Amino acid sequence: MIRYLICLTAIVSLSSCVHQPIHQPSLTDQYIQTDALLQAISIVDETTVWVSGHQASFAKTTDGGQSWTLFQKGDEDSLQFRDVHAFDSSRILLMSAGPGSLSRIYEVRNGVVWRERFTMTDSLGFLDCLDFWDDQRGIAYGDAIDAYPYILLTENGGKTWFRADSTNMPKAGSGEGGFASSGTCVTTGEGGKAWIATAVGGNSRIIMTDDYGMSWSVVESPIIAGEHAGNTSVDFVDEQRGFVTGGDLVIQDEYTDNCAFTNDGGQTWELTNKPVTLGAFYGSSTVQLGDQNFTFVCGPNGLDFTSNEGQSWAQLDSANLWAVDVHTSGVGGVVGAGGASK
Repeated sequence: MIRYLICLTAIVSLSSCVHQPIHQPSLTDQYIQTDALLQAISIVDETTVWVSGHQASFAKTTDGGQSWTLFQKGDEDSLQFRDVHAFDSSRILLMSAGPGSLSRIYEVRNGVVWRERFTMTDSLGFLDCLDFWDDQRGIAYGDAIDAYPYILLTENGGKTWFRADSTNMPKAGSGEGGFASSGTCVTTGEGGKAWIATAVGGNSRIIMTDDYGMSWSVVESPIIAGEHAGNTSVDFVDEQRGFVTGGDLVIQDEYTDNCAFTNDGGQTWELTNKPVTLGAFYGSSTVQLGDQNFTFVCGPNGLDFTSNEGQSWAQLDSANLWAVDVHTSGVGGVVGAGGASK
């Protein structure tokens, strides 16, 4: 099956007698033998990449995609690994999504040593995504329970998890949760910052912390809200500059307000111009390379990118793609339906 690898190739431009590198994205087909829907990707460096998805499947490359090793939790192949966080080439955390006890977090070493580190005990629970500040402190987000956002924290590399204190937390909107579509509805930043992109039930908000989840604030997102709409993915380049995407998952043949940037740490957001691809976007990744800031968005109708904060967009592919991640080296990956990936 096809995999896609993004390469941001540096091209030297002669401008005013100054050699200014201009980066241009290109796609390279790669192959993994699976027909599973892949929904998450985690890049360690320019050679080591992990991906995960349905059929309890996940895979890694340690040679930049020239070859892939496919793994599966064969005794529970109905699990959907909708997020993966890679610490290195051997240790990862896999998050399975689903109602109640189907929402779990596993620690996996070398694809064969498994430790179940968390299982949802509330039948109303549903995990959506996770991320880490460092190799010890991490966060996971799920649909709201008991009128508050469901936020898990870990301080020991994911070995144990506890629910964040709701004392300094805004209440959840009715039916508020997230989309477990790409593993990117939460992202972490320097100094304990984190941003959660919420959705559904008429909610479209950004929940933020700057103290490793001890206290929280919230702002409205300009992304379209609705019963099956809202934010799907959020990412930040630094403490101030970030991006959020989403849409209405029911509307796949029209443009809706689904991409926005912030330059003040998420306090205010501004919608971009229309991307090329119609419908909702499920995943995103934004990265700074030299003087250029690239943002990639992908969904069932394709993969777009912008290098000018959404003033203009270009389409890279029209395949059914769910998750994208780009490393600061300029190497990235995108995965999707039927094992699709580049």
